[in-house]
Amino acid sequence: MTMPGYWLYKISFLLFLLIFGRAPCLNADDGPTVPRISADQLNQRLGSPETAIIDVRKPRNWWRTSKKILTARREDPSKVDQWAPKYSKNQTLIFY
Repeated sequence: MTMPGYWLYKISFLLFLLIFGRAPCLNADDGPTVPRISADQLNQRLGSPETAIIDVRKPRNWWRTSKKILTARREDPSKVDQWAPKYSKNQTLIFY
């Protein structure tokens, strides 16, 4: 294969991958959607025993910020099995 032919082949192959390699991703299912609430809705639930607000930010992000919800409980998202039993199945869990 000549040098110009070699580069033409490589470029064509890369274009093929860029165009058709992403095609399966276009119709990918994102899975279940997570309901969201507004700040006003959250304020209405603050202090309710029926609601648990759980802060799942990374420790370094949690320590660096002064923006915390006073009644929120800090939990490690990688250890759900350890802390999930603390919460009632009847409670609404709000994660941030």
